[in-house]
Amino acid sequence: MRNYVVVGSGSEISQSFQKLLAKRNIPFFTISRSTSNNSKHLKVNDYLKDLDYIKDFIEKIESPTVIYFNGYLAENRNIQNPDLRQIELTDYINFQVPYFLTKELSIKTHIKKFIFISSIASVRARNKNYIYGLSKNKLEKSIKFLNISSYLVIRFGKVDSKMSKGHKNPPFTMTCDEAAKIIFQKLNKSGVTHANFGIYFSRLLLLLLPQKIIDRF
Repeated sequence: MRNYVVVGSGSEISQSFQKLLAKRNIPFFTISRSTSNNSKHLKVNDYLKDLDYIKDFIEKIESPTVIYFNGYLAENRNIQNPDLRQIELTDYINFQVPYFLTKELSIKTHIKKFIFISSIASVRARNKNYIYGLSKNKLEKSIKFLNISSYLVIRFGKVDSKMSKGHKNPPFTMTCDEAAKIIFQKLNKSGVTHANFGIYFSRLLLLLLPQKIIDRF
C-alpha cells in the first residue's frame, strides 16, 4: 500500500486532507514545524536545515508519496505591500522548501511520487500578488528539470483559509474541505492539472488577456 508523507501538515488544507486519509484508513506520516498528536510525525525547526532528519524519517517508510502543503501569501495590493522579510519568506516557503527538498530526496530516498499544491497565480504574474505568483511559477518550471520519476502539480484558485484572509473571493473560490477532496481525487494523475474546469478556463484568460486588464483583478 502507498504511504503518504504530508509536508506542511499544519496547514488548514492539509488538515482536511489528513481527515480524508484517516477516514479511509490510508496510512500517512506528517512533517511540520508544529507539534502534532500524530504518532507518525516529525517536527522540524527548518525544513532545509533539517533535511537529514527528514531524509532519515522518509527512508523508513515503504512506498512513500510526498505531498507539499507549504504555502505563504503576504501580498494583497492595494491593501498590503510585503516588506523585504515577507518577500524572502514568500520565495522560501513557496519555492525553496519544496524544490530543494525534492531535489535532495529524489536522489537519496525511494519516494514514488511528489505532489505539489500550486496556484493559478503561477500562470501569469499580476500586480496584486506577483511575488507569490512568480514563486509558484518558478517552482513549476524548476521541478520539470529534476530527475524524478513521477510528479503532480495541482493548480487552485483561492482556497478560503487563514492564508487568504482579507482577499476578495473570486469565481471558483472553495473551502479547505473542498480543496482536500479534489486533491484526493487527483492523486493518481501526473503532470500539471487544475482543480476544476473553472480554474482551467481562468488559465486560458490569463494567457490571452492584456496585462493591463489582468492587473485590475
